[in-house]
Amino acid sequence: MKRTSYIPRATKEQILSAANSTQPEIRALVKNYLDAQEMRKAHDMQLRHIGIKDNPQGLLYFGDAYANIEKDVEKMLDAYANNYPVGKWIMAQHGLRHVIAAGLLAHIDIERAPTAGHIWSFAGLNPQMVWDKNEKRPYNAHLKQICFHAGQCFMRTHNHEDSFYGRLYKRQKELVEARNESGQYAERAKEYTTNSSAVKAILKKGKLPPGNLEKQAQRFAVKIFLSHLQAIMWWDKYGVPPAKPFAMSILGHAHEIKIPHADMFPGFEDAYYGGRREAAE
Repeated sequence: MKRTSYIPRATKEQILSAANSTQPEIRALVKNYLDAQEMRKAHDMQLRHIGIKDNPQGLLYFGDAYANIEKDVEKMLDAYANNYPVGKWIMAQHGLRHVIAAGLLAHIDIERAPTAGHIWSFAGLNPQMVWDKNEKRPYNAHLKQICFHAGQCFMRTHNHEDSFYGRLYKRQKELVEARNESGQYAERAKEYTTNSSAVKAILKKGKLPPGNLEKQAQRFAVKIFLSHLQAIMWWDKYGVPPAKPFAMSILGHAHEIKIPHADMFPGFEDAYYGGRREAAE
């Protein structure tokens, strides 16, 4: 493949045409964006270590190149996410932007996800999932990475009044911390493995380390978000609400976390909640 002698910037036509890209194309663009972002961060760190005064032209070139790629691909993903109602719903959630929205749209096939559990498993968020080391992993590593970034967004925005899933994260973090202090995770602490002497000291007290509690809280918020996303995507695709989660439809559990900004899809709330429109909490 012949290469250009310079790194071209994306044209307006290329950015606008990304709105109609296929899912495989967007999956590649999201990966390229994340890769360029990591490379740009790496070069920025190297520049801070070496110092601009030494005039490292090679590193400056690579840092600028990756930054430009990152900006241009971001514009393409913005065009794609804004081209779909579900993409706009994702971006209506405080803390989430077009890169995560585009990644979720590109990786999730709602035709193969009649329940939220299907998405959780595909994203590697099913704790019961096991497989032999010689087998292919049963989840999508790129989708798992996108969900990780979503969890980070919820964590960073948890003190903002408009961050619905950030508040869920905060509430869950307080809950797991209280459980940890009361010794409810003592059995899990016995099974926890680590090479860190500091963590071993915490486990010896029958408690889980702070990093584990942080992951629990983020994972909880992400799984609730994905369950809401599944319901919205199903409605957008088929015009009917999906089946309620097993615990609510079969076991009769009363507590239900209402989907924020569901009014972006006319008729959905009446169909899904049976006419009940209590505020999301």
